[in-house]
Amino acid sequence: MMNKFLKGFLCVIGAVFAWSSLEVTASYIFAEGVGPVTMLNIRFLIAAVLFGTTILIHKKRTGENLFLVKREDISRFWLNGVLLALHLVVYWFAWEILDPNLPVIYAIFYMYPFVTALVAIYYYGEKFNKNRKIALGLGTLGALFAIEFLPTFSTEGLRLDGILLDVAACFTWVGYLLVGQSIMKKYNPLTIVFYDFLACFVYTALLQAPSVTIAEVSVGWPFSILAIVYFGVVASYIAYFLYWTAVKNIGATNTGIGELATPIFGVTLGYFFLAWAPSLFQIVGLLMIVSGLYLIYREKEIVYDQ
Repeated sequence: MMNKFLKGFLCVIGAVFAWSSLEVTASYIFAEGVGPVTMLNIRFLIAAVLFGTTILIHKKRTGENLFLVKREDISRFWLNGVLLALHLVVYWFAWEILDPNLPVIYAIFYMYPFVTALVAIYYYGEKFNKNRKIALGLGTLGALFAIEFLPTFSTEGLRLDGILLDVAACFTWVGYLLVGQSIMKKYNPLTIVFYDFLACFVYTALLQAPSVTIAEVSVGWPFSILAIVYFGVVASYIAYFLYWTAVKNIGATNTGIGELATPIFGVTLGYFFLAWAPSLFQIVGLLMIVSGLYLIYREKEIVYDQ
């Protein structure tokens, strides 16, 4: 039987793989005239419907009603949904403002695990031992090398508003992850992600008039809709269920460190499908990421063997 940590580790890798093509897909959607709020609103609706349907099927098969939430936990569920909605809205607005080719966008993204670890230590009292420190350091530096933020940092093309939005996206994601982890102790991942996306749909629906959403969708029809459906099914329904299953099994900090595997998929896909040859710095960065992930896995494997 697969041990608990291996299951969580594979789930976060699966989620990262599902998210690895988001930026390319989003760039195409924006080019078709569809704005971030419209894209997210439809994405959230698709995900909420899929998760709700899955819960109904689960109830029919097992008799367990995963829609049920205790009254004292309702506020935390809605807070989690607010944080996710804020994260995704500000992230994609930052993406629209800044040049997608700027390494600093990804550099801030790869600070997420570092911030998550610091907050988890303070808020949850998580143990942050030597292996975790080395793994986080290797993974973060490796990611910065893999996107060539290091050693060739440049400020060309930077905009303060875009950078601030990107930083805000970092902290709202960390908040979402840590609030969600506190709920996870009592609820199935399906319950959490269903209410997350239901809340996100409600919040984004309030941000703009339905007529604007309909107008933007009609302009990009049908290709933009197909891309948004991909967002809803693969990058939301599948990826978020895998992600929260990982959090349930290995915790927020280890899941966050697992996210550093993103450049591995990016560089690999570029090599095979775009005939893109990685530089020496990128190869070194990927090796550092793999080393960090291995350290985390070995540490937990030893713990589970005891």
